[in-house]
Parts: sequence; C-alpha cells; structure tokens
Amino acid sequence: MGHFLIEEWREFVPEFKTKKKYFVSNHGNLKTRVIKDGVVVEKQLKGSIIDGYRYIGFTRIVNGERKTNHFSFHYIVGLVFLERDPKKHTNVIHLDYDRMNNVVSNLQWATRKEMLDHAKKSPFVIEAKKKLIEFNRQRDGHKLTVNDVKRLKAKIFDPNRKTRYKILAKQFGISEMQLYRIKSGENWGHIKVDVEQKG
Repeated sequence: MGHFLIEEWREFVPEFKTKKKYFVSNHGNLKTRVIKDGVVVEKQLKGSIIDGYRYIGFTRIVNGERKTNHFSFHYIVGLVFLERDPKKHTNVIHLDYDRMNNVVSNLQWATRKEMLDHAKKSPFVIEAKKKLIEFNRQRDGHKLTVNDVKRLKAKIFDPNRKTRYKILAKQFGISEMQLYRIKSGENWGHIKVDVEQKG
C-alpha cells in the first residue's frame, strides 16, 4: 500500500448524533477526537474486518434501545473526499480490488451496474470461476465419457428434439444443472458436435 500523499484529515459527521468527533484521512484511516479536562485526546480506530472490508460501528440510543450503524472505511472516505451524484452513485469501489487499500486515489463512486461490472473483472472472481469450472469438469468427467457427451450434445441441439432436459439428464445419469452447463459450454466445451438440420 505505498502512497506518497500527505495525510489530510477531515471531519466525518454521521447523520445522527455522536458523543465523539470522528475524522477520516485520505489514507483511509479513522480516528476519534474528544476533549477531556481541556486536553484534546485522539484515538486511531482499527474497526473490525467483515468479508475483507474494514468497518466501524456507531452505537446510539433510539427510543431507549441500542442501535448500531456500520459504515465501511472506504465508504466514509468516499463520502468525505470524493464527489458523487447521490441519485446515481450508491457504491464505492476499490480500483485495485484490494479491499484493505482505502487510500482515496484507489476509490471511486459507482452505480450498482458499474460496481457489478467491476467485480466481474476482479482477479479473485476470475480465479474462483476457473476453479469452479475445473471442479465441475472433473466431477462431470467421472460420470460421462466423450462419446456420452457427443450423444448428449447431439440430442440437446437436435432442432426436432421432443425430450425434455430433465428426462435427458436422467437418461445420462447427471443433474439438470450439469446438463445446462454442458449446453452452455461451461463443461465439456471442447467437445463439438454437428447437428443435422432437418425440414
């Protein structure tokens, strides 16, 4: 997380009352500030890590009940340091996909669609997909031979097919989900079949 920005602190004011004052920096750090006996006391906050993101909880009393609001550090940095259109921008994304790198230059406001598109390109998501495809290929490979797959694909792509996918899956001893994976090419995509067009 090398960065050369001078650390700048700005106050973060939640939508509800808090006893302490909160400050966030362009490096993604958070601290509280209180005055005790005329002395300013500051405390750096570590927060807690949930699903790889750093969070801070604000506890308050509402109608006699304790309520806790959780904010991610990167969201707070976005609120305080980055411009956004509140009607469109609801999410803050990490440009380098490192959830702990909350430096302002690594963050950007995004629409929900932009966030989902960005997530699809994550090296972690791509790697997980590869592992899942490989796992499914190996698992299906124990049940089907190459000839089985050729016969199954010929039936799947037969324009005059009358047999439902559920029945086909049963005939070949696989789940309907596995059949759909074979149809989409996710599994056994390297096996090609020529289907004769009739009529």
